[in-house]
Amino acid sequence: MKKEEYFAILIILIVLGYGVYLYINQEHKIKHNAFAPTINTKIQYNDKNLTQEGIIKYIVNVINNGSNHLNLQKGGMEGGYVPKDKARDVAYYVYELSGKKANKPYSKDASLYFSSNCAGCHGIDGKGIKGSYPDLTQIGNRQSH
Repeated sequence: MKKEEYFAILIILIVLGYGVYLYINQEHKIKHNAFAPTINTKIQYNDKNLTQEGIIKYIVNVINNGSNHLNLQKGGMEGGYVPKDKARDVAYYVYELSGKKANKPYSKDASLYFSSNCAGCHGIDGKGIKGSYPDLTQIGNRQSH
């Protein structure tokens, strides 16, 4: 195995371990106040345009700038976990976690960026962690609003 592969695996394990730590330690609060405290949290869009491109723009905005509108018990999500030039690829990957097909290609490393930067809180399948972090598989479903 190459040095880079060991490093990627180490990063994934650290992120997943941190997600478990946050789940177990209910008193831990993230600086910004961003996501809401129930498993049934409804993701709401400022942009009511639920076209695929509107949803992708929303996800890219959250990846780059963070979010603090759902008031989840774990607090807000800061932006910048993914390099800005990879945010659109990760957004399309997240979009496909909902079972929908992205209408534009994205890089193969989008899943690696997601698993190493997002999965610690949202789970490798994107379904969130028991009300602490939102279920990303519901993004773009009209009934989820």
